[in-house]
Amino acid sequence: MSTESDAVAGATIELLEERLRRLTYLLTGATDWTGVPITPEKPTTLDDTVARRLARLESELEKLSRAVPAVRDILQLHDRNPDLFQKTPTHDIPPGLTPQTLSSIVLSYATAFPETSSRLTSLNDLPVPDAQSSASLIELQPQMDRLAELQTAQAKQISELRVRSARVLQRWYEVGLVGSGEVWAEWEGRIEGVEREIKRVEVGRVRREEV
Repeated sequence: MSTESDAVAGATIELLEERLRRLTYLLTGATDWTGVPITPEKPTTLDDTVARRLARLESELEKLSRAVPAVRDILQLHDRNPDLFQKTPTHDIPPGLTPQTLSSIVLSYATAFPETSSRLTSLNDLPVPDAQSSASLIELQPQMDRLAELQTAQAKQISELRVRSARVLQRWYEVGLVGSGEVWAEWEGRIEGVEREIKRVEVGRVRREEV
């Protein structure tokens, strides 16, 4: 049990050391002749620490974005679409493939190489858009967003007006058509009653005259 624990602890330490070497290379970019990252020296002042250097880089980047519109546009594009700046993951070759199998796979796509090369060559003939035009389009993005929000609000208002119009039409049908039909039916019933009363009076008058 102790041997297994020592092996796990040793493997963990090796992994941590490997991560530390990678971070060291990312921060310093310096390696020895064997390619192993060189451990950086301890900073002599507080301004030489990594935190201060990163703060200075962020400040300089902010100044640069205020001075150069293209940099500001790129930063805004990164904030809106961070997926565009992610590194494409690499695919490792499966260890079980032999050189013959790999060569057959490569040769199976050989016919696609000229087509891909032709397409890449045709890209050189395409004109590169003017940077000023692209910057103008990017500057129009906030206005387009506001117009999209206005269009959404108008669509919502139109939907509410349609619902109100349907309710008004339903009310007019209930009151104007059905209600007026009921009123006409009531008036027709009253007229029929009056006509019967008039006929009854006339019949009584005729009988009295005959007597």
